Amino acid sequence: MTEGSPHSHMNWYYVSGFFAGEGGISVFGRVGAFALALKVTICQKSLDVLRKMKSFLLLVGIQSVVYSYKNGLHVLEIGRIHDLSRFFRLIKPVVKKRQVQTALDYLEGRLSGNKLLQIFDREYTKHKRKNSPLRALGPRFPMTRFEARGAAAAISYDARMEGNRRAYLARLEARVKSLPSPFGVKDIERVIGVSKPRAQVIGNLMVREGYVKSHFERVPPRFRKKVFERI
Repeated sequence: MTEGSPHSHMNWYYVSGFFAGEGGISVFGRVGAFALALKVTICQKSLDVLRKMKSFLLLVGIQSVVYSYKNGLHVLEIGRIHDLSRFFRLIKPVVKKRQVQTALDYLEGRLSGNKLLQIFDREYTKHKRKNSPLRALGPRFPMTRFEARGAAAAISYDARMEGNRRAYLARLEARVKSLPSPFGVKDIERVIGVSKPRAQVIGNLMVREGYVKSHFERVPPRFRKKVFERI
């Protein structure tokens, strides 16, 4: 940075000093969530200082947001995982070094959520934190962030599959109700408007899902006709 630049006095030691005195790492856990959410905040009464800090962070690829409140306090906030990881790797903490490394280990999948909470709780007892997230959230985050993301994806997939099945059954039931009882393959062709092979498949699905039962009737001289009846 050149002399006279608005960032000439801003460096990682300067940012680390503000982080040590006026900042911290907040930890959140939503109901039903498997993973913890982290956020870095730095509070200041000088909006100009935080704006310069935001510009400095942006130079190294870290996005942040500055909020202003009616009480005259301003807060710089970093919340995206990519930005948090980069911030924790580049900052040079002294007082909160353990918290920074713990948060980075969690974001990069080397630590479970419960382990992070335990370490932050010990930092609280050492008066290096204002609060203990463990006491607020409880030990209900046994997975790493990547494991939690995988578990959430699996549950989301199962929910989608269940939703798709409910929709499929609703459509099948509506088709059954649209047909006379008893009905045959030709009725399925005519009412639903599908080919004979597809009509046969739909009839078999109706039987399999328990909406109808089927039997064969003899058609002279030597043929059989499949007949479906609602249950």
